[in-house]
Amino acid sequence: MSTSLQIRVLNLLSAAGRPMQGREVQEQLNKEREDRLAYTTVLTVLTRLVSNGAAARHRNGRHYVYHATCRDEVGLAVRKVLTSFGTDAVAHFVDQAYADPALRAELRLAVDGSALLSEPS
Repeated sequence: MSTSLQIRVLNLLSAAGRPMQGREVQEQLNKEREDRLAYTTVLTVLTRLVSNGAAARHRNGRHYVYHATCRDEVGLAVRKVLTSFGTDAVAHFVDQAYADPALRAELRLAVDGSALLSEPS
């Protein structure tokens, strides 16, 4: 299964701004492709995104709907690392940032500018 397809589905879910059914995701993807994706292929990608924590699935009537829980390819990569290595990955990341003053400064700027860590108004 192509990681780029996972990223495309994640981007589609993020841009939608609302939960989407698997059929909707399939239709949107097939609008921009010559080789049409099967519904089962799209559901496999959605299931993998859910298992990686990059998307969530909820029942809506008789159907499931999906929404992104991370914004982009970087978020997907972080989720995969956290799923594979847990808090040890965070500890190693902090160690690496502590050892490199330039990286530490960049990280501080990124954290200070993060909308997720901003104080609520």
